[in-house]
Amino acid sequence: MNELDLYLQPTKWIDCDHPLIIKQAVDLTRGCNGDSDKAVRLFYYVRDKCHYNMYDLSDHPDDYRSSKIMEKRQGWCMPKAILLTSLCRAAGIPSRLILASIRNHKSPPEAVKMMGSNIFFPHVYNHIYLNQSWVKAAPTFDYDICQRIGAAAVEFDGVNNAILPRQDLCGGLYIEYLEEFGWFDDVPWKIIRDIGYKIYGEGMREWFKSGDKTDRQENMENMRPG
Repeated sequence: MNELDLYLQPTKWIDCDHPLIIKQAVDLTRGCNGDSDKAVRLFYYVRDKCHYNMYDLSDHPDDYRSSKIMEKRQGWCMPKAILLTSLCRAAGIPSRLILASIRNHKSPPEAVKMMGSNIFFPHVYNHIYLNQSWVKAAPTFDYDICQRIGAAAVEFDGVNNAILPRQDLCGGLYIEYLEEFGWFDDVPWKIIRDIGYKIYGEGMREWFKSGDKTDRQENMENMRPG
């Protein structure tokens, strides 16, 4: 298996071989001319039809499988990136997850209070292999949310990197990319946990808490980086 083949395979959370994922990928890419055209259609589907919801958090691993996300059609940045990666793989396009931390200068006050910071980690977005190179794409915020907060929605052409903008439409600070921690073939839960503890302390620990030692907790602790 070469490197690109790795990023076409189904994994525990990127279940791109699930019938629901395959059907959606086929339906969305019907009539497309090449992988770039396919990737653009898949990007806009995830950006706008899988609505951003930063409060849709779960400590149950099953909720982060792409097929489950496909059913819900909502989520924060990581579920949306998982879904886009899965759809790309189902369409025959190598894709992987990028793990980063960002500062959101337009975070709602209640979110900053809840997190104790305007630093968001994990922030997850996509690396898609197109035209013999890896292209970044962040389908995080849907168009309607961007309209409400006065920020430009990320536009993707299948050629150039498409990440969250540094400034809003009035020129104010919006998104700062603080640090990138690499790219992965599946959700790197152990790395997310370890870095999250350093940023958020016990607040992050509560996210992984599931009472007694259960299969759910063991699954999270034993997840491997891609």
